[in-house]
Amino acid sequence: MGPLLFTIYSSKLFEVIKYHLPRAHAYADDTQLYLSFSPDSAANQADAVVVMERCILDIRTWMLTDNLKLNDDKTEFMLIGTKQQLSKVNIDSLTVGNIDVAPVTVARNLGTWFDSNQNLQEQIHKTCKSGFFYLHNIRRIRKYLSQESVRTLVHALIMGRIHYCNSLLFGLPSVHVLKLQRLQNAAARLISNVPHWLPVKFRIDFKILLLTFKAIYGHAPGYLTDLIAIKLQTRYPLRSASSLALNYPSVKLKDFRGSRFFIGGP
Repeated sequence: MGPLLFTIYSSKLFEVIKYHLPRAHAYADDTQLYLSFSPDSAANQADAVVVMERCILDIRTWMLTDNLKLNDDKTEFMLIGTKQQLSKVNIDSLTVGNIDVAPVTVARNLGTWFDSNQNLQEQIHKTCKSGFFYLHNIRRIRKYLSQESVRTLVHALIMGRIHYCNSLLFGLPSVHVLKLQRLQNAAARLISNVPHWLPVKFRIDFKILLLTFKAIYGHAPGYLTDLIAIKLQTRYPLRSASSLALNYPSVKLKDFRGSRFFIGGP
């Protein structure tokens, strides 16, 4: 009953947010507010700050009414864009309660690390750092462990980190993915001395394919299903008419193209 009661208790939160912002994401007690604006205008930047601060103020008021507490010092905000876009932004802080929160360049998001440019460099770096740390420790006690024990430890402590949210890595340059491939090769050699496992790049492609399959057949969350559209059949007897094809959206901007599911899926 715990999760259900919490959902009922906090359901008013989205009504408060909806009054100010077009969208928000929440997972348990972790709530994220999103607002896009054009960096070319100082007025747009100022308006975005005002809207966000008013939304946070109303959230604080709602929380106090329902005997909840907003941790001002644990609140973070990030400006996301290309280097050219971010160079035009002049936002020094966001007021949360009695604290002026400065923007961060890296923030942890449900176990993954997001950065301002969305190149996921920090995520890859931390995954490799922790993975090699565990590999080193397992290697030190390798002679005391059975083959099955080593396999279990490697999959739990290392491969689990490589697989976690790896769909976010779709479209990244191969030089970045290669760092994770080195970690996987080292993990495979520790078990069998032969690194013949499915490459990291194909594991990422497989995750995108799996999410796309679920989105097509209604087994994925609504925020993913809404991004996938099946191509309508035409009057002409084309060979593709009998196959399942997805609409590939026409996007002029190339910013973050690789990491967008509605492009990566099709």
